[in-house]
Amino acid sequence: MSIEPLPSPAEAIPHKHDAVLIDKILHADANRVTAVATVRPGTAFSDAAGNLPGWVGPEIMAQAVAAFSGCRSLRERGESAEIGLLLGIRNYESAAAEFRVGDQLRIEVARSSEDEEGRGVFDCSISMAGAVVAAGSLTVFEPRDGSYLEAERARND
Repeated sequence: MSIEPLPSPAEAIPHKHDAVLIDKILHADANRVTAVATVRPGTAFSDAAGNLPGWVGPEIMAQAVAAFSGCRSLRERGESAEIGLLLGIRNYESAAAEFRVGDQLRIEVARSSEDEEGRGVFDCSISMAGAVVAAGSLTVFEPRDGSYLEAERARND
């Protein structure tokens, strides 16, 4: 089941201002999200020319995973998702040394597994002009409520 209408990235992703790379969520259902991003100067990840280095690909993918989580939370609870944590990146390969200003990126994420504690694995890809230019798997953790993060903060204080 898809969520309609689709939220804006600002509603679904906990990032703010120049840290947001995703421009629009095109599709969201129980297992997948498709989003788009146009590379632009002035982001928190842009180089001096406004391009994004290829190593930013996992961050772009992670924001699409955050959009998946945000859309699910809005659909199920009517509110945005709690913060999520990127635990690992596997098999990331990028044919692009950089994503250049003006490049149109299509980001696809598909949930391949998830456990009851909030850990999940997502198969991700970034395409340009219909060709996959980067792909990998992200392992993430989304606490079911804020109590996990509060307990961690208390332990570290």
